[in-house]
Amino acid sequence: MAIVQINPANTIDVSEIKAKLDECAKSLIRHKAVLARILKECVDEFKTFDVEFIQNECIVDEIQTGVVAPDQDAIKFDVLFTAKVPNTKKVVGLTINVEIQGDASPRYPIAARAVYYVGRLVSRQKGTVFQNTDYRKLQKVYSIWICPDPTRQKRNSYAEYGMKRIAESCFIDENDARECDRMRIIIVFLNDDGMWFRSDIIRFLSCLLSTRPVKDRKSILENDYRLPMTKEIEEAMEGMCSYWEAIAKYNRAEGMRIAMEQAKIKAKIDNVKTNLDFIKNAMNAFHTTAQGAMDILRIDDGEHDKYMTLLAREKASQGIADKDIAEVFGIEIPDAGGK
Repeated sequence: MAIVQINPANTIDVSEIKAKLDECAKSLIRHKAVLARILKECVDEFKTFDVEFIQNECIVDEIQTGVVAPDQDAIKFDVLFTAKVPNTKKVVGLTINVEIQGDASPRYPIAARAVYYVGRLVSRQKGTVFQNTDYRKLQKVYSIWICPDPTRQKRNSYAEYGMKRIAESCFIDENDARECDRMRIIIVFLNDDGMWFRSDIIRFLSCLLSTRPVKDRKSILENDYRLPMTKEIEEAMEGMCSYWEAIAKYNRAEGMRIAMEQAKIKAKIDNVKTNLDFIKNAMNAFHTTAQGAMDILRIDDGEHDKYMTLLAREKASQGIADKDIAEVFGIEIPDAGGK
């Protein structure tokens, strides 16, 4: 596990902190009052109904967390439950997946991972929701992804994806088009500034999952969204603030470490550049070879061949880059992420 020393009195275990942050987020999202608001704002079938009605009448099954899908890679669904569409008695299979990412740019596209999740949620219905080939009983699946700390360009944005008919020829069967509408993916990107955003779902979730003090968000959640601020909810919100602050401390310390490392690398490269200039100036001033110039300048014998290589490269290409110096002198330059 990555352990970073912030100062002598404060050591952060980053993986443990991120796990606790994830648990706080899931404990907030799994409340019926929160899920009812998400259903109303994000799911077409519930948009015309009151939040209290959705909470009391539509969320019919136990709200499960950490559900492991069987087979293959045994993926884990953060929050999973079923909801009954009002008036029709039809059941909508719905999964809410909360991703709390310390890294704002994961190694994979979130939308691609969401596609995989909805596929698994559809396929797992055979043998439970329907038997054999009775596909008409297939439940619709929503996978809603909430990202509190995205990259700058994605902040306070909302995207929805689904299956639909894109072409037809001759006979058009509208029932077939409706049958294809079995999977939806919704991705909500937040930010602390989203507390004042025009979109209700972004404003609500930003208030709930923000890093700002709970007292600054409590009245908005209670008055504007009628969210009961129970002791459990307040404690989870306080916990998120603490864990976000711990991660921020880690990021600041990591940033300082990377900056210091880059400064040392720059100093080494600049020193080689300075020596190259001294060598060329000595060659001109004393009408001597590069080897003679290095002897005059008392450059370490073990580095003579390296400087000769750089001088040859510079002459051949009319210039020399930092990467050439780093390669010849074995100076390791970390990637952009500081890893």
